[in-house]
Amino acid sequence: MTTMHIEQIIRHATLLSLLMGVLGLIVAVVNRREQAKTQIFLAMSARYDELLKSSSAEFWLSVPPGTELPERTDDLIISMLRFCTLVSISYLLFRERHIPKRMWELMLRSAERRFRSPLFMREWEHLKTEFEAFPEFVTLVTSVHRMPSCTKGR
Repeated sequence: MTTMHIEQIIRHATLLSLLMGVLGLIVAVVNRREQAKTQIFLAMSARYDELLKSSSAEFWLSVPPGTELPERTDDLIISMLRFCTLVSISYLLFRERHIPKRMWELMLRSAERRFRSPLFMREWEHLKTEFEAFPEFVTLVTSVHRMPSCTKGR
């Protein structure tokens, strides 16, 4: 009778150990996923900051309506191309569920202001061919162009 009692204790202890191992594995996977999201966020933030530092002010500042747009320069085109690449990578990461929706929404709000600027809209016609391999991104930019420029509550 005592042997049977010890065997039950051993079975329960084994089952408990197995459950604790599975729980530990689940926690490790969740932690790793959160760590990866944080690393992606930090990398994207660093790229955005570097882009801000290296780009011309006319790309980032809103041009009042009726103002003559600056001429097309290599620096301006490269800044826009780098910005579009950063946003398209963020969009791809969002679509593949590597970054959370909230992170993508923050990036999109900033990108929408750039995408709607007259300067960007002029240059987009020349840049969009660079993104033909990612038609969903081209569609996103085009849809932003069609949105009203004043959106309250956003």
